[in-house]
Amino acid sequence: MSLDQHLCVFFEHAEDIPTLCASALQEARQAGCRTILVLNGEHAAGCAQAADLLGAIEVVQACSLGMCDTPISIDSIVTKLGDLSSAQTGPPDGCLLLLDMSWLFNTPSGIAHQGEFETSMHRIATGSAVRAACLYNSRFFPEAMILDALRTHPYVFDAQGLRCNPHFLPPQVFLCGDLGGQVRSWLGTLGPSVAKGWREPSMVETPVKAKSIAVGAVRPVGDRTLALRHEHPDDRQNEQRWKIRSLGNLRIYRQDGTPVQWNLAHGATVKTKTVFAFLLSRGANGAAAEELADLLWPDADSVAPGLNRLYHAIHCLRIALDPGWCSSRESRYLACNDHRYVLTLPEGTWLDQPLFEQFCKRGEQLLKSNQLEDSLACHVVAEKLYSGPLYADIPLKYSENAEYDWCWSRRYWLEQMYVKMLTYSARIHRQLGNNEKTIECAEKALRISPCFEPAHQEIMRVFHVTQRRDALDRQYRLCCEALKRYEDGAPSSETRALFQLLRSG
Repeated sequence: MSLDQHLCVFFEHAEDIPTLCASALQEARQAGCRTILVLNGEHAAGCAQAADLLGAIEVVQACSLGMCDTPISIDSIVTKLGDLSSAQTGPPDGCLLLLDMSWLFNTPSGIAHQGEFETSMHRIATGSAVRAACLYNSRFFPEAMILDALRTHPYVFDAQGLRCNPHFLPPQVFLCGDLGGQVRSWLGTLGPSVAKGWREPSMVETPVKAKSIAVGAVRPVGDRTLALRHEHPDDRQNEQRWKIRSLGNLRIYRQDGTPVQWNLAHGATVKTKTVFAFLLSRGANGAAAEELADLLWPDADSVAPGLNRLYHAIHCLRIALDPGWCSSRESRYLACNDHRYVLTLPEGTWLDQPLFEQFCKRGEQLLKSNQLEDSLACHVVAEKLYSGPLYADIPLKYSENAEYDWCWSRRYWLEQMYVKMLTYSARIHRQLGNNEKTIECAEKALRISPCFEPAHQEIMRVFHVTQRRDALDRQYRLCCEALKRYEDGAPSSETRALFQLLRSG
């Protein structure tokens, strides 16, 4: 294994890391390089157990490098890593960094900026004395983040050894919003004849509508008619993916971290946000002008007044997304064809919803296999991502539109996923003997969904273990009252049987 590499190391158990990194450590020692392990504390998905097994190496805590800040600053973290690597206390020449990548889960902004961090590390490791091996727990990281790890490392190392990674994209290609550039880069690895025979999407002769949005690296592009639209040649090549937080209040951040300002054109901010959220929910299909007008002004006597007002809302949205946009030029981020609008955000734009779902599902899978600590770690990350109901700042008169149901059903579904995840966390804490955390998680779930019986059951079990019979009776009574009040029902046979069992024990 040559040290002039930016490596991605996948592991399943922390105790496997010394074996996986043995050749890199040996080469570092032979080359006189320092070896530094950047450790993310005692994080369940990290490498804490490997620290003692790796031998006499330097250990630095992730928080000391700004990896726990909210929000994080990639530039600051990379600068501190560079200073750390170049700080010489003796004769060693060069540095091998072993990076515990579970630090990304400390904050939502860490998850969102995984690609930016990895591309920065690649630049550092190319043509310098700093080498980097990024350590990923493959049991814990969701699919979207594993894909980004593959796209940002030229080499991958696992139990099978070192391999050249065919999924790697150069940093400038990975970060840009040019999907065609990414395809060219991949095809180029197959040989010049393959790349030469590929036609640009912009050359497709089918009718062009708009470029589809790709968010969270998980949404497929299935509509062949959605080809790249004709635009200024520099429009897409210098763009980099955005970050969209839709759980809680709607927030959009550009690559440099600056937020989208919704009221730059002095329009109705709420309506501007609603149009964006509605179009985002529609993906590549977009929405007709009539649909948008009906959504925003359902009580209008006819379609015409709503359409006239919609054009102003669209104008405001275009300016919000692209402050330098002028009406004489096609909008880069909001396309219109035959009175149908579709968002055309930079390729790879990050969205929190898919990652929240993936962490919830991964946590549930780990719980079923009785991997309690790893499961709990997944749930902790999911809870950080869930900062509130979907599009919380979109008024109910828009979000609960019965005709289109573009938000309410999905908002409810995500909310129930969150409640279920909190209850799983309560169960794990109970099994680990953390009674206070069990009650905290279960009560948080019940504040959202008072009738969710599994959460009541977890609290009842804690009161039984702690021999608080009066509290057990009170919790069962609260369960009965909630079900009667909100659903005009009664506890299930499972809850009744559990109460009788605990009461008699």
